[in-house]
Amino acid sequence: MVRYFALLFAFCSMALLGCNRNTEGMTYQIEGRALTVPANVPLAGADWSLFERAVVDGALQAEEEVASAESDAAGDFTVEFPRRSSYSLRWTAQAPGHFDVAGEIDPDGLLPNETESLTVGFHAVCTLHVSLSSTAPEDSSDVMAFNLGEDFPCLCCPTDVVNLSGVGADSSWQCLMHGDAWMTWGADLEVALIGQPEGLFMDSVFCPAFGSADINLTW
Repeated sequence: MVRYFALLFAFCSMALLGCNRNTEGMTYQIEGRALTVPANVPLAGADWSLFERAVVDGALQAEEEVASAESDAAGDFTVEFPRRSSYSLRWTAQAPGHFDVAGEIDPDGLLPNETESLTVGFHAVCTLHVSLSSTAPEDSSDVMAFNLGEDFPCLCCPTDVVNLSGVGADSSWQCLMHGDAWMTWGADLEVALIGQPEGLFMDSVFCPAFGSADINLTW
Protein backbone atom coordinates (compact mmCIF):
# COMPACT_ATOMS: atom_id res chain seq x y z
CA MET A 1 0.00 0.00 0.00
CA VAL A 2 2.84 2.36 0.88
CA ARG A 3 4.48 1.59 -2.43
CA TYR A 4 1.19 2.29 -4.22
CA PHE A 5 0.83 5.74 -2.66
CA ALA A 6 4.49 6.49 -3.41
CA LEU A 7 3.97 5.66 -7.05
CA LEU A 8 0.74 7.65 -7.11
CA PHE A 9 2.49 10.65 -5.56
CA ALA A 10 5.32 10.42 -8.08
CA PHE A 11 2.85 10.22 -10.96
CA CYS A 12 0.91 13.27 -9.75
CA SER A 13 4.11 15.23 -9.27
CA MET A 14 5.22 14.42 -12.81
CA ALA A 15 1.80 15.38 -14.15
CA LEU A 16 1.90 18.71 -12.36
CA LEU A 17 5.41 19.43 -13.61
CA GLY A 18 4.30 18.54 -17.10
CA CYS A 19 1.42 20.96 -16.82
CA ASN A 20 3.79 23.69 -15.66
CA ARG A 21 6.09 23.05 -18.59
CA ASN A 22 3.16 23.30 -20.99
CA THR A 23 2.04 26.65 -19.62
CA GLU A 24 5.49 28.21 -19.68
CA GLY A 25 6.44 30.31 -22.67
CA MET A 26 2.89 30.71 -23.96
CA THR A 27 3.63 34.20 -25.27
CA TYR A 28 5.81 35.60 -28.01
CA GLN A 29 7.86 38.76 -27.54
CA ILE A 30 9.02 41.25 -30.14
CA GLU A 31 11.52 44.02 -29.47
CA GLY A 32 11.49 46.71 -32.13
CA ARG A 33 13.28 49.92 -32.93
CA ALA A 34 11.82 52.77 -34.98
CA LEU A 35 14.27 54.80 -37.06
CA THR A 36 14.10 57.67 -39.52
CA VAL A 37 15.94 56.49 -42.64
CA PRO A 38 18.34 56.94 -44.31
CA ALA A 39 19.85 58.88 -41.37
CA ASN A 40 19.01 56.01 -38.95
CA VAL A 41 17.95 58.45 -36.23
CA PRO A 42 15.83 56.94 -33.39
CA LEU A 43 12.20 57.92 -33.79
CA ALA A 44 9.99 58.54 -30.76
CA GLY A 45 6.19 58.42 -30.82
CA ALA A 46 5.83 55.86 -33.62
CA ASP A 47 2.72 53.67 -33.34
CA TRP A 48 3.23 49.98 -34.16
CA SER A 49 0.41 47.41 -34.42
CA LEU A 50 0.43 43.65 -35.03
CA PHE A 51 -2.44 41.75 -36.68
CA GLU A 52 -2.84 37.98 -36.62
CA ARG A 53 -4.90 35.35 -38.40
CA ALA A 54 -4.88 32.18 -36.30
CA VAL A 55 -6.21 28.67 -36.62
CA VAL A 56 -8.46 27.80 -33.66
CA ASP A 57 -10.09 24.36 -33.37
CA GLY A 58 -9.19 23.70 -36.99
CA ALA A 59 -10.87 26.86 -38.30
CA LEU A 60 -9.08 29.90 -39.75
CA GLN A 61 -10.13 32.97 -37.79
CA ALA A 62 -10.61 36.53 -38.98
CA GLU A 63 -7.66 38.87 -38.63
CA GLU A 64 -7.45 40.72 -35.32
CA GLU A 65 -5.05 43.08 -33.61
CA VAL A 66 -3.06 41.19 -30.99
CA ALA A 67 -0.45 43.75 -29.92
CA SER A 68 0.41 47.44 -30.17
CA ALA A 69 3.04 49.78 -28.78
CA GLU A 70 4.52 53.27 -29.07
CA SER A 71 8.24 53.85 -29.44
CA ASP A 72 10.04 55.66 -26.62
CA ALA A 73 12.65 58.42 -26.81
CA ALA A 74 15.26 55.90 -27.96
CA GLY A 75 12.93 54.58 -30.66
CA ASP A 76 12.44 51.28 -28.83
CA PHE A 77 9.22 49.36 -28.24
CA THR A 78 8.31 45.91 -26.90
CA VAL A 79 5.17 43.81 -27.32
CA GLU A 80 3.98 40.43 -26.11
CA PHE A 81 1.09 38.43 -27.51
CA PRO A 82 -0.40 34.98 -26.83
CA ARG A 83 1.09 31.96 -28.54
CA ARG A 84 -1.40 30.42 -30.95
CA SER A 85 -1.36 28.54 -34.23
CA SER A 86 -0.69 31.62 -36.31
CA TYR A 87 -1.53 31.49 -40.00
CA SER A 88 -0.22 35.00 -40.75
CA LEU A 89 1.23 37.97 -38.89
CA ARG A 90 1.06 41.45 -40.41
CA TRP A 91 2.22 44.74 -38.90
CA THR A 92 1.65 48.41 -39.64
CA ALA A 93 3.36 51.51 -38.28
CA GLN A 94 2.70 55.25 -38.38
CA ALA A 95 4.66 58.28 -37.23
CA PRO A 96 4.03 62.03 -37.64
CA GLY A 97 5.88 63.54 -40.58
CA HIS A 98 6.71 60.12 -42.04
CA PHE A 99 5.25 57.73 -44.57
CA ASP A 100 3.34 54.75 -43.17
CA VAL A 101 5.20 51.45 -43.06
CA ALA A 102 3.93 47.86 -43.23
CA GLY A 103 5.42 44.40 -43.22
CA GLU A 104 4.97 40.75 -42.34
CA ILE A 105 6.51 38.34 -39.82
CA ASP A 106 6.90 34.64 -40.54
CA PRO A 107 5.03 32.82 -37.73
CA ASP A 108 7.32 29.81 -38.13
CA GLY A 109 10.29 31.98 -37.19
CA LEU A 110 8.91 32.85 -33.73
CA LEU A 111 9.91 30.75 -30.74
CA PRO A 112 8.64 30.93 -27.14
CA ASN A 113 11.09 32.49 -24.68
CA GLU A 114 13.16 33.88 -27.57
CA THR A 115 12.78 37.56 -28.37
CA GLU A 116 12.33 38.49 -32.01
CA SER A 117 14.10 41.69 -33.08
CA LEU A 118 12.57 44.05 -35.62
CA THR A 119 13.82 47.31 -37.13
CA VAL A 120 11.16 49.61 -38.55
CA GLY A 121 12.54 52.22 -40.93
CA PHE A 122 10.42 55.30 -41.62
CA HIS A 123 11.03 57.63 -44.55
CA ALA A 124 10.46 61.28 -43.69
CA VAL A 125 8.08 63.28 -45.88
CA CYS A 126 9.26 66.06 -48.18
CA THR A 127 6.98 68.21 -50.36
CA LEU A 128 7.99 68.83 -53.96
CA HIS A 129 6.58 71.87 -55.80
CA VAL A 130 6.62 71.77 -59.61
CA SER A 131 5.89 74.77 -61.83
CA LEU A 132 5.98 74.64 -65.66
CA SER A 133 5.16 77.63 -67.88
CA SER A 134 5.90 79.07 -71.31
CA THR A 135 6.99 82.70 -71.73
CA ALA A 136 7.39 85.07 -74.65
CA PRO A 137 8.56 84.65 -77.31
CA GLU A 138 6.37 81.60 -77.85
CA ASP A 139 4.49 79.89 -80.65
CA SER A 140 1.32 77.83 -80.94
CA SER A 141 3.36 74.88 -82.20
CA ASP A 142 5.71 74.76 -79.19
CA VAL A 143 5.62 71.38 -77.40
CA MET A 144 7.11 70.36 -74.07
CA ALA A 145 7.05 66.90 -72.44
CA PHE A 146 8.05 66.71 -68.75
CA ASN A 147 8.31 63.90 -66.24
CA LEU A 148 9.77 63.17 -62.81
CA GLY A 149 12.28 60.35 -62.72
CA GLU A 150 12.13 58.79 -59.24
CA ASP A 151 9.28 56.39 -58.46
CA PHE A 152 9.34 56.04 -54.67
CA PRO A 153 7.52 53.04 -53.09
CA CYS A 154 4.71 55.11 -51.57
CA LEU A 155 1.78 57.33 -52.53
CA CYS A 156 4.30 59.82 -53.85
CA CYS A 157 5.00 62.03 -56.83
CA PRO A 158 3.78 60.49 -60.11
CA THR A 159 6.25 59.82 -62.91
CA ASP A 160 3.69 60.10 -65.73
CA VAL A 161 4.65 62.34 -68.64
CA VAL A 162 3.04 65.80 -68.63
CA ASN A 163 2.55 67.21 -72.15
CA LEU A 164 2.14 70.96 -72.67
CA SER A 165 1.80 72.87 -75.92
CA GLY A 166 0.98 76.21 -77.44
CA VAL A 167 0.93 79.77 -76.17
CA GLY A 168 0.41 80.29 -72.47
CA ALA A 169 1.09 76.67 -71.58
CA ASP A 170 1.15 76.29 -67.83
CA SER A 171 0.94 73.58 -65.18
CA SER A 172 1.82 73.44 -61.50
CA TRP A 173 1.33 70.94 -58.70
CA GLN A 174 2.82 69.66 -55.48
CA CYS A 175 3.37 66.11 -54.34
CA LEU A 176 5.08 64.11 -51.62
CA MET A 177 8.36 62.21 -51.85
CA HIS A 178 10.91 60.64 -49.51
CA GLY A 179 12.89 63.21 -47.57
CA ASP A 180 16.69 63.46 -47.74
CA ALA A 181 16.50 62.14 -51.29
CA TRP A 182 17.06 63.38 -54.84
CA MET A 183 14.36 63.79 -57.45
CA THR A 184 15.51 63.63 -61.05
CA TRP A 185 13.49 65.18 -63.86
CA GLY A 186 13.58 65.43 -67.65
CA ALA A 187 12.04 67.77 -70.22
CA ASP A 188 11.90 67.36 -74.00
CA LEU A 189 11.29 70.76 -75.64
CA GLU A 190 10.46 71.53 -79.26
CA VAL A 191 10.06 75.21 -80.25
CA ALA A 192 9.24 76.86 -83.56
CA LEU A 193 11.35 80.00 -83.21
CA ILE A 194 14.93 79.69 -84.37
CA GLY A 195 17.52 80.44 -81.73
CA GLN A 196 15.39 79.41 -78.75
CA PRO A 197 16.68 76.61 -76.49
CA GLU A 198 15.25 73.22 -77.33
CA GLY A 199 16.05 69.56 -77.01
CA LEU A 200 16.31 67.21 -74.03
CA PHE A 201 17.07 68.67 -70.60
CA MET A 202 17.76 66.65 -67.45
CA ASP A 203 18.49 67.71 -63.87
CA SER A 204 17.76 66.85 -60.24
CA VAL A 205 16.78 68.55 -57.00
CA PHE A 206 17.40 67.53 -53.38
CA CYS A 207 14.37 67.34 -51.10
CA PRO A 208 15.27 67.55 -47.37
CA ALA A 209 13.45 65.59 -44.68
CA PHE A 210 10.41 67.45 -43.31
CA GLY A 211 11.08 70.26 -45.81
CA SER A 212 10.32 71.12 -49.42
CA ALA A 213 11.97 71.61 -52.81
CA ASP A 214 11.04 73.40 -56.03
CA ILE A 215 11.31 72.69 -59.73
CA ASN A 216 10.57 75.84 -61.74
CA LEU A 217 10.86 75.43 -65.51
CA THR A 218 10.10 78.09 -68.10
CA TRP A 219 10.61 78.07 -71.87
